[in-house]
Amino acid sequence: MHSRLQSVHRSWREGVLLSVLLSLSAGSFPGQAEAAEWQSPESIRAAAEQLVLQALAGQSQVSVEARGVDPRLKLPACTVPLQARAERSLRNGQGTVTVSCTGQSPWKLFVPVRAVHNVEVVVASRSLARGLRLGREDLKVELRPSNILPVAYLTRLEDALGLSVQRTIPPGTVLVPGALDRPRLVQRGSLVTLVAGRSGIIVKSDGVALEDATLNQRVRVKTRAGRVVEGIVEASSQVRVGS
Repeated sequence: MHSRLQSVHRSWREGVLLSVLLSLSAGSFPGQAEAAEWQSPESIRAAAEQLVLQALAGQSQVSVEARGVDPRLKLPACTVPLQARAERSLRNGQGTVTVSCTGQSPWKLFVPVRAVHNVEVVVASRSLARGLRLGREDLKVELRPSNILPVAYLTRLEDALGLSVQRTIPPGTVLVPGALDRPRLVQRGSLVTLVAGRSGIIVKSDGVALEDATLNQRVRVKTRAGRVVEGIVEASSQVRVGS
């Protein structure tokens, strides 16, 4: 009787072992079939991040993070490479990328992304008093992380030179268009000097401004002869005409 029980027990163990071996040979590891059936959330995040990295190629110290992809997401595994395109362009480091599959079971997912990179911006090199007209000594260009920048900012010194400060600006502050103003260098009805010619021969004459104008703005001027000409304001009460 004892030997019979041993024989039954041996047969049962051999049967279990055979079933396990057959299962392993068929590739039925736990979770393997399920993993092959669904698109991995990691691959979706990677597709979105790669698109942003390519768009920011050449920028310094770039970091990109795709957010909002639920790790429990169940989308059919794509039979072709995933496609990604910018749904909403980056603004202050925030944007949206569309990741889609055009395979046998198509799908599309909107993936929020956050990118940080260094940007050259114009900052105050010292404390700037209200009403100050900006010169090169008042400004400098520095690298700042894109995620802490204001919505609008200046990136070139030339865009700030000659403008006046509307309010006191502490040193190191990023300059924004709203804090600056173009001084009115020509007033309607005022006498202005018309300048023509470049290096070599320069011709000057007088005229009367027909409208207000700021630096580098076009303005109409009536000459002594009664003719109306148009020029660019290049200094206080000075308008350059011609090429």
